[in-house]
Amino acid sequence: MDKINIALLTGGFSAESNISLLSAHKVYEWIDKSIYNVWLIHITIEDWFYTFDDGSVASINKNDFSLNMPTGKVNFQLAAFFPLHGPPAEDGKIQGYFDMINIPYTGCGVLASAISFDKAACKVFLEKTEVAMAKSVLCIDKNLVANHVLEISSHLLLPVFVKPNKNGSSYGVTKVHKLEELETALQKAFNFDDEVIVEEFIAGREFSCGVYELEGKTVALPPTEIISQTDFFDYEAKYLGKSNEVTPADLTKEQTLEIQHWSKKVFIALGCKTLSRIDFILNGSTFYFLEANTTPGMTNESLVPQQVRAAGMNVAWFINSLIAERLKAVTN
Repeated sequence: MDKINIALLTGGFSAESNISLLSAHKVYEWIDKSIYNVWLIHITIEDWFYTFDDGSVASINKNDFSLNMPTGKVNFQLAAFFPLHGPPAEDGKIQGYFDMINIPYTGCGVLASAISFDKAACKVFLEKTEVAMAKSVLCIDKNLVANHVLEISSHLLLPVFVKPNKNGSSYGVTKVHKLEELETALQKAFNFDDEVIVEEFIAGREFSCGVYELEGKTVALPPTEIISQTDFFDYEAKYLGKSNEVTPADLTKEQTLEIQHWSKKVFIALGCKTLSRIDFILNGSTFYFLEANTTPGMTNESLVPQQVRAAGMNVAWFINSLIAERLKAVTN
């Protein structure tokens, strides 16, 4: 039987492209090469391409997403987004492209991705679920920083988190304790996005819970508690080892069921598909929603692989099962 050609997408248009590459190499290892021909396709603003061992490249024909190889044309039966963080996958743009040329893909569709990536829009969209969320202010004009400072100070209590509205991996995020620090934090965040969201700080324990679809069921994984050695779960804590991650989290059975309930509710409300990760802060007895990650990190040390192993599953089996599920859905 001929192997199925899978395009494993990596890179991207944002500062998260280096994180995408870390995830890509691990996911590549996990995919079953006895069933699939796996092509690691780099997505950049300038070009979409496959890199040979000698460093030379073959470009993707964007008219039909075929690969122009010296030996002939390669067509793909599936595009996999597991290792592509940030735009154009996490914001839904490339999903629209694949929808138009009728190539199936793993992961969330256009709407779920776009809403999840836009933190302010996501909060508005999820209000109907009654999930608890921090109070926030959206700042949309980098030339009116002084005005934004006044609005924030009149609506929110310090400390606050200042974040690019559409970015990930904690790039451009600042925890602000004093009013005089707000302007600098806003300017920093505006370097990463044209919109900035400012949220009240909620003291508590931070948790993350993966959710996946398999065999027609939506399942929440064992949650992880993130204990950061820095002031918050920033880039250093996420990727440079400055955090302790406890999986499964030290929660009561009732608390575990509650965070899994809210994680699945957010996943379903947003219309997520395949796999996502939902983040929360536990304050008192309430889980406050932080954000939904539609392309969560997939290195060996990332949270979702930790949770998959805690659930008693092999990560390679898990990834291949999600791929097979998507292929089955489009061939039936």
